[in-house]
Amino acid sequence: MQIRCTQAEHRNLQIIGVCSDPQCQQQKPYCNFCLPIHSLHLNKLIPQELLNEWIQSRMVCIKEVQVIISQFDKALESVKKFFNPYLNINQEFLTELDLTKMNQLIKGLCQIENFEQLLLKQFISSSNQIQQFAYQLKNQIQGINQNLLQNSIIEPKIQSQSQKQHNQYLYQSVKNIRFKLLRSNTVQQDERCYAIALNNNGSFILVGCRQKIKVFEHEKGKLNQIQLLNEHKRDISTLNFMKKTNHFISGSGDQIIIIWQPNENNQWTYSQKLDGHLDWISCLVLNQDDNLIISGSADKTIRFWEKQNQFQFQQVITDHLNEVFSLSLNEQENKLISCSKDKLIFVIEKTSFHKKWCIIQKIQIDQYGLRLHFINDQQFIFQPYLQEKIQIYELDINMNLYLKKQDFAVSCGSCDDSRFFPIQYNKLKQLIVNKNGKSINLMRMKENYEIKIEQLIEFASCDNYGQLSEDGNYLVTWDSSSRQIQIRVCKEK
Repeated sequence: MQIRCTQAEHRNLQIIGVCSDPQCQQQKPYCNFCLPIHSLHLNKLIPQELLNEWIQSRMVCIKEVQVIISQFDKALESVKKFFNPYLNINQEFLTELDLTKMNQLIKGLCQIENFEQLLLKQFISSSNQIQQFAYQLKNQIQGINQNLLQNSIIEPKIQSQSQKQHNQYLYQSVKNIRFKLLRSNTVQQDERCYAIALNNNGSFILVGCRQKIKVFEHEKGKLNQIQLLNEHKRDISTLNFMKKTNHFISGSGDQIIIIWQPNENNQWTYSQKLDGHLDWISCLVLNQDDNLIISGSADKTIRFWEKQNQFQFQQVITDHLNEVFSLSLNEQENKLISCSKDKLIFVIEKTSFHKKWCIIQKIQIDQYGLRLHFINDQQFIFQPYLQEKIQIYELDINMNLYLKKQDFAVSCGSCDDSRFFPIQYNKLKQLIVNKNGKSINLMRMKENYEIKIEQLIEFASCDNYGQLSEDGNYLVTWDSSSRQIQIRVCKEK
């Protein structure tokens, strides 16, 4: 081994061995002058002449790990085969059983149902631990892997020239934008407004004014109030139009979720109330088919409501230790992310074999945040509370874990912030609307998923709320300083 030591004052001496102590933070290859700093673990020093033998013993360890993983796979496969006979049970099969065998069968199926949740939770916990360990190991040997790959036939996947040209055209075709305030179209609104919603084509706008909901007709930035709804007992905190109809959903500090439907004259009446939360409805998301409602609350829970004839409660997740601030579904709608005051981000997945939602990853964060949002299936953004940065998380395919990739600068301008006003992402314009303190940061997704601020809308206080239209052409806001519902129209250049 003809390697020279580069430590200061070590006179460029030749390396004579390596330190194999995993706890040692000093330089692993050592020369004679390095020996004093390894004095507490001399038994872990491998002389040069024994280095190859030590490396070969590590290779044996790798093979043993592979055997263990293989045995684990075989054990899982044997368990799967054990359940195969149960999958063929039908009415004809049941008629052939006597009473004793029928009794044994029912007992067995009941036990399977009882142990399902316990088994699943233990499996997911173990899986997460293994994935985290694998990720740490990957980071530790990343440098070695890079050196090995440089001399191998493995090459990273390279985009075709046509794909590169397509991506360049896509991003070059995006114009600069500015949202211009339509001053003559403002509506005075003295009562506080936490929630605003626009329907799919932007023809109707909802504004939560304390416990009441004002319904406006909207045409080219002009508002005309047509109805006042007064069914909630406390402040409206969430408003969401359904995707395919003009039905909408409201959540409130009274802990109730109400589903509203219009008649032929566009007058809304409530059709159903969902009662289950024990505190404020903090956030709410809908799927594209309008048959799933997911609600987060200050009671620390996330509840799932599925539509059959009406919406019915299906499941609750109680793992957060503090109030839930924000929820977001990915494009495939099989993963949900949540953030809470407990400084945790949950990645929650809908399992295919029993259609339940289960936590598959818990991300510990330094500073809790009020907002997060999926950009696509592989990436989501998270806004730490009052910090002048937004974080982008990306899915590591090998680890199947979301990892923080990069921070981007944003404006805040405040020592306080209010929950509500979730992050929005408009895919057509690659536009992100992110409230942070006094500022609304209007940002664009650039090539290589870089984020750039296109425009800042700054209010006099952090008490501001809003909603972007589905086509990205209108931004509707309310703030406590102006006490106005304001309409801004998008101008592209």
